[in-house]
Amino acid sequence: MIRVVNIIEEAKLGGPQIRIASVANSLKGQVDTTVVFPSQNADQFRAKLDEYKIPYKVFNLSRITRELKIALSYIFFSPLEIIKLARYFRKENFDLVHVSGGSWQYKGVIAGKISGLKVVWHLNDTSTPWFIRKTFSLFSVLPEAFIFASSRSQNYYAPLIRKRKKEMLIPAPVDTTKFTPVYKSEVSEPILDIVKGKIVIGTTGNINPVKGIETLIRAAEIIKDVVPDLIFVVLGEVYTNQKKYYNQLVSLTKRLSLDNFIFAGGRPDIRPLLSVFDIYACCSLAESSPIAVWEAMAMGKPIVSTDVGDVPQYITNGQNGFITKINDPRRMADGLRALAVDRDLREKFGKRSRATAVSKLDLSICTEKHLRAYQSIVDD
Repeated sequence: MIRVVNIIEEAKLGGPQIRIASVANSLKGQVDTTVVFPSQNADQFRAKLDEYKIPYKVFNLSRITRELKIALSYIFFSPLEIIKLARYFRKENFDLVHVSGGSWQYKGVIAGKISGLKVVWHLNDTSTPWFIRKTFSLFSVLPEAFIFASSRSQNYYAPLIRKRKKEMLIPAPVDTTKFTPVYKSEVSEPILDIVKGKIVIGTTGNINPVKGIETLIRAAEIIKDVVPDLIFVVLGEVYTNQKKYYNQLVSLTKRLSLDNFIFAGGRPDIRPLLSVFDIYACCSLAESSPIAVWEAMAMGKPIVSTDVGDVPQYITNGQNGFITKINDPRRMADGLRALAVDRDLREKFGKRSRATAVSKLDLSICTEKHLRAYQSIVDD
């Protein structure tokens, strides 16, 4: 059995963390996975790993930031953290270090090489600051292989990789047996009563500027008087460092008199609310392989998304959704309006979305690709 340590330097539950937990669970019996992550903002991630009975180790890992004091702390403590990680990797005698989370998470790469282990670096970015790109290029010679979450990530990083390595393209997975159109929630909460009888346009994801929520707010303002009985729902956690941004979003909805725009907060299980969405909107400024979109597709939702990551490979414009330019509220509003006024179109697009998710993005497909990747790296 292959023993893998999967390290991620960000513990907030999001796409990469969901992928780590679900793939580790699916690989049981073939791959023994231990997950390493920092203690900050880790409660939901811990709960997910506990649910799947995936072993994990928590380290105090500093994080890069634009705040000067924290950035200096990051520079000072990183060498010590790398040494601690290397000692742990060597002690546990893992076969492979899987570094998740993107190009700025290089501590696991260095620690893996110091400990004499093979390393695969999992990249899911399509936009990073220049100094991150420079650092990544410097360390790109270290891993044995790269996993890219999307073809756009692969194309983005290709010019920065100094030495040819094994490259594998593995999209983020969705468990289509859990995210399904026939899902019935037994949860009862006030927001479900609020949206009953409405056409629900929703989005999911932790609140941060990359998600482009302003675009959805502006689109809502455009169509609020055109389509009756609309309600907009944003389902996502607001972490401390994003409260200022969140308050700006709330202020914008008030200035535009959008009393049908709801910030519902985060949930350990998004399915009860996602199941009542009639239309799923992704307004992100940058993505690679957005699990939130794949989950909505698996639940049979028509999609209106900005042109980010590999979304256009799975959403065909005018077939199972609409693709719009980034930061274009009017085009977003056009797509949402077209679906909001046509129930038959929503159902047709939703069925096609589900079929695509099952055939191309299902967890079983992603799991098999991970297994082949691990085997090829370890056996080489």
